[in-house]
Amino acid sequence: MRSSADKTNILVLNCGSSSLKYKIITMPGEEELVTGEAERVGTKSQDAASITHFVLGKKRVVKTELTDHAMALKKILGLIAEDTQNDKRITFDLFAHRYVHPGKFFTKPVRIDRSVLRKLKEVLSLAAIHNPIIYKLIEFCDEEYRAVEQIAVFDTSFHKTIPPEFSTYALPVKLAKKYSLRKIGFHGISHRYVMEEACRFLGRDTKQQKIISCHLGTGGSSVCAINRGKSVNTSMGFTPLEGLMMNTRCGDLDLGVIFYMMFKENFSPEATENILNKKSGILGVFNSSSDLRDVVNSIESDSKAKMAFGMYARRVKAYLGFYALILKRADILIFTDSLGTGLPVLRQNVCAAMDFLGIDLDPDKNRTYTEGVCDISAAGSETRILVIPTNEELMIAREAYKELVRK
Repeated sequence: MRSSADKTNILVLNCGSSSLKYKIITMPGEEELVTGEAERVGTKSQDAASITHFVLGKKRVVKTELTDHAMALKKILGLIAEDTQNDKRITFDLFAHRYVHPGKFFTKPVRIDRSVLRKLKEVLSLAAIHNPIIYKLIEFCDEEYRAVEQIAVFDTSFHKTIPPEFSTYALPVKLAKKYSLRKIGFHGISHRYVMEEACRFLGRDTKQQKIISCHLGTGGSSVCAINRGKSVNTSMGFTPLEGLMMNTRCGDLDLGVIFYMMFKENFSPEATENILNKKSGILGVFNSSSDLRDVVNSIESDSKAKMAFGMYARRVKAYLGFYALILKRADILIFTDSLGTGLPVLRQNVCAAMDFLGIDLDPDKNRTYTEGVCDISAAGSETRILVIPTNEELMIAREAYKELVRK
């Protein structure tokens, strides 16, 4: 058991469906020694896969084949093995994993042992894109770095406060209870981080604010309504498949379509799930790529790109309007993650004609945003509109360190 005064280098591994973000953070001082991201992992894309690797502010970009997340992690660990600080190799004492869906088993961070692994294996299908990837990485770390302890931090914990009227599905009660069928919600680590960062930036108390957080990524995307520091609704549900249209997920869909498709094509449940999770969304509509950034680059010349972008933006807009009504107008609107921070045209489209809900974006501030936390609200906007790069890795490190030193 470590004391709260001990310095610990934590290697945080944060899997997206097509990315692997990582950081070595020294806790409790929160010094970032190494940071980076493997992008376009195992996806059909117009650009080559790559690893962007920072060591103490020095940047390297490695273009390389990344057929899956295991290969990405091996190459990342190879880069880390070359890193030095004050002529000494940079090492790590702990793996901290973002785990998407723990089912009914865990509601707070947990040290990983054989018993925990067995439980995590039982819930692989609940987040069909992420859980298997993360589970394999945990197994890899256990096999190759057996002496290094591992802690899992769960993406669902922040959404425990969603009230029953929003978390309950209209299913037979016995069936829902038997299988714990309810809205779980995801991206909680990110939504919590940007909530805290927004209030820090504005000098406000989280317990006094009504916030809508839009986590829009190249893999998964979700919108969260936060009232006085607590999640009260979010677009993802029992699995990450519900909600927004995403890179390869269909999002909200008439369930009758699923049964009709299975009947007409004689699809198995497994084949159907594969289509809904891995072959739909942006990829299904645009076809040339699953990345919305590629869609934006092709809007002027490709009608399918125009359609895909319009569908994506309107679905974000629909949830924004819904949650503004739930909260009776939001004090703060946040855009985060790679698409939320990287695509001004997306923010512009989502916020267009939303002034009746107090949301008014400044086009010039929006267009010229480059980095960091930025207020892009128009002068008279009732809702403050912020662009905030998420830092799930730092939030994961904080939670993992608390568990590590917990008595």
